[in-house]
Amino acid sequence: MYEGATWLTERQGGSDVGANLTMAVPDPEQGEGVYRLTGEKFFASNAGAMVATVLARINPELPGTKGLGLFLVPWIKPDGQKNQIYVRRLKEKLGVNAVPSAEVILEDAEGYLIGDADKGFKYMAEALNISRICNAIASLGIMRRAFYEAVQYASGRKAFGKPIIQYSMVQETLADLLVELEVNTGSCFEMIHYFDKMVTDQAASEDEKAMARFLIPLLKYRTGELAIKAAHQSLETHGGNGFIEEYVTPRLLRDSQVLTVWEGTANILALDLVRVMKKENGHQSFFRILTRDIAALQNPLSEPFKPVLRSALQEIQESLQQIWQQSEAVMTYHLKAFADYLVDVFQLVQILKEAEDQAKQDGNGRKFIVAYLFRKRHFDRPSHRGLLDTHLADLAFFEELVSYQTIPVAAATNFFESSQMKKTVPN
Repeated sequence: MYEGATWLTERQGGSDVGANLTMAVPDPEQGEGVYRLTGEKFFASNAGAMVATVLARINPELPGTKGLGLFLVPWIKPDGQKNQIYVRRLKEKLGVNAVPSAEVILEDAEGYLIGDADKGFKYMAEALNISRICNAIASLGIMRRAFYEAVQYASGRKAFGKPIIQYSMVQETLADLLVELEVNTGSCFEMIHYFDKMVTDQAASEDEKAMARFLIPLLKYRTGELAIKAAHQSLETHGGNGFIEEYVTPRLLRDSQVLTVWEGTANILALDLVRVMKKENGHQSFFRILTRDIAALQNPLSEPFKPVLRSALQEIQESLQQIWQQSEAVMTYHLKAFADYLVDVFQLVQILKEAEDQAKQDGNGRKFIVAYLFRKRHFDRPSHRGLLDTHLADLAFFEELVSYQTIPVAAATNFFESSQMKKTVPN
């Protein structure tokens, strides 16, 4: 069993993989499919791995990604000799120092062609989807640890005569951490469900395949951003102690930064989203599946959310029609805001589906409260920015939420029917 790595990035291109210059030349003496690779990989993560997949240019006449092949490059060749791979230097990084990143030099290194010579970038793109899913799960891990550490610290830390978890300002922060963690966890596993169906031939429909490719860049983008936010919120909850290396919070903040960078920045992910829309009509699959899922919601507690969701879908479709007609500069300018809107709608639908399942299985209305809090954060535009809310409705079930207690459906129903709920959720 070997540790593996993926080496794509080169100094001159960065995210523009089509600018890669590493060359691959056939070595017929060693047999068919054996090549000699020469070049430099500027950001080689897990540089000490025993085997790496490497993109290299087979045909210098073909521009961009078309001339790239994918190769398996071992540190130790089959005959036991060390391959011609050299580490120029390790990178001094802001975080994730448990994984060595380096500048790696290939000097006539032996590599083995994977698949067809002209499909290297396509193969790597498929591998990149898995890496982006893993990145999203890693982001959830940061969010979960940040939430756990914040709750534990706030429960034990006293200030002005009582634990700080009893202060409404702290409760607001912890509730925000919890809501984003729960909503994004469910969303990521739904994304994995679609991806599994696509890659394992489980009779996935064309809409489901497109949905998988559509959700991967969206959720990689959303979870990476939220991991950084969660790490910051947890550190701040700890006060001065959060800035001390004896606590885990500094490492969480440092390690989270890379989650928005590697496997594609927000800008690159937004451009990938455009490709899925143009090549596969992924947005149409997205609209069809969400329209179906909204119609399938049957619990009465879901009803107040449906008008909001349908209105949002209509706005997205209208916006998209306008965006497509604009110049590339105008279109790309709006892409991240467009992606945020797409994720918000998908995640509200998803948490409502989970809420209905939970209520049906054990009479627990907890996830309906989570859905309500998510809606308030991402959709509602209350008058006076909510400053006239004297009831603190958002904190009505704070203790039950952070301690994962059951909230009876009847209690959730009473809350939804309260005067405060009627002010914030339209019928």
